[in-house]
Amino acid sequence: MTSRPKKKPKLPTEGAPVSPDTTVRKTVTLRRSTVARVEARTGSRDFSAYVDGAVARQLAMDDIQDALDEATGRLGPVSDEAMAEAVRAWGESEHWRSA
Repeated sequence: MTSRPKKKPKLPTEGAPVSPDTTVRKTVTLRRSTVARVEARTGSRDFSAYVDGAVARQLAMDDIQDALDEATGRLGPVSDEAMAEAVRAWGESEHWRSA
């Protein structure tokens, strides 16, 4: 009995509807020092999951910055007085008292 070569999984075609959980293989270039630090934390098996999480967090931060830029463009910059009030309110919040 001869063994048949395994079929490579078929990736979705460009523009095809896919689940957010569908994985796609990409090639990225990373600094050797970055790779070493990630592997030290995750081992080689969880490398992709760690990088995926890091990219997802960066995209969330980018979305927040985009929203702030849009609001600043529409409403103008936050005044020094409003910023001082926000800092004061944050300092008095439950978040800091429970720490």
